[in-house]
Amino acid sequence: MDTKEAVGFINVTRQCNVDCKRCYLTEAHRAAKERLPLPTLERFLDSGFWLGRPVTLIWEGGEPSVVGQAAMKAYCDTARSALSHAHQTMVTNCFNVSSWLIDLAHDEFEGRVETTYAFAHKYSLSGDAAHYQRKFLSGLNAFWDAGVECPVNVELNIETIQAGPAALAAVILGSKCRVWEFDVSVDFRSFLSAPAYAASSVPLLPLTASYAQVWDFLMRLQAEWGAAFQDQGIVIGAFHQQVGQPNNQFNVACESRFLTLNPDGIVTTNPLYSDLAGTFLGNVNEGGMEPILLSSRRKARVLADRARTTPCRNCIHAHYCKGGPSHVPVSDGSGECSGGRSMWDKILERSCA
Repeated sequence: MDTKEAVGFINVTRQCNVDCKRCYLTEAHRAAKERLPLPTLERFLDSGFWLGRPVTLIWEGGEPSVVGQAAMKAYCDTARSALSHAHQTMVTNCFNVSSWLIDLAHDEFEGRVETTYAFAHKYSLSGDAAHYQRKFLSGLNAFWDAGVECPVNVELNIETIQAGPAALAAVILGSKCRVWEFDVSVDFRSFLSAPAYAASSVPLLPLTASYAQVWDFLMRLQAEWGAAFQDQGIVIGAFHQQVGQPNNQFNVACESRFLTLNPDGIVTTNPLYSDLAGTFLGNVNEGGMEPILLSSRRKARVLADRARTTPCRNCIHAHYCKGGPSHVPVSDGSGECSGGRSMWDKILERSCA
């Protein structure tokens, strides 16, 4: 029996109230008012995959809150009835944080939700970038003011890096959020216009910045602003990683334990693959979960996820780094890796000092 945590990402809709130009969802789906039927959710959760192990169910979209209070409550109730041991949470874009969403976070999500942020290429539906930034910070602060912990996962795109550490530091220090994480940036818009896959059905995703640029930016952020963050009690996950602890990056060694459900019943693994047709494993409405779990594509991606870290085997950080996020290559030719070896070197030096 597998005892590793199973994570279910459930797209209750792919509709969104924000326009992100590099989103992994197509523009057509972000505009469509599709909703996840409860019977489809029940079929997704009716599987031995979720039994005998820790489970986290993450409500996503698009923007999940656009389905409204009653629908979200029904989804949560259905999930709790099917898997009483599962933890539930939500990824929201913080663009419209209403009182009912705060109540839902306390009642259903143990006072914790998550959000994502990018310094560039995010707009309101009317095309206003400044309006998005204001609404995001207002919603993020509303969660923290209400006692809901809402960590931010920052997309380190090339525009953020070119703006310099001070620009991102101003956003971090100007908010009430006290937990910030980082992820490499992928240009899904370019991929969707010309999809390319490995034989294992792993998508070949284009980066917007090299790993060398990403990790150099983070180390400059720490060197120039780390003391200010510490003074305000702000935790930057990458800076607080400890040798011997599991890697805290998103999507590390995930293919065997992630499943993502779309509103139409289509299932894939990584939630970033929600609209990448070459990754789809099947439809839960057509035979349930068993054929999906036994899918040749799923097996191929699990094996590819393991083989992906072959270059890491002689690295002193491999046992806790795990090769970085599964959806991107370990190396990009820049002299750095997806796991951030230079940062891990500094962490190891600090722990041995």
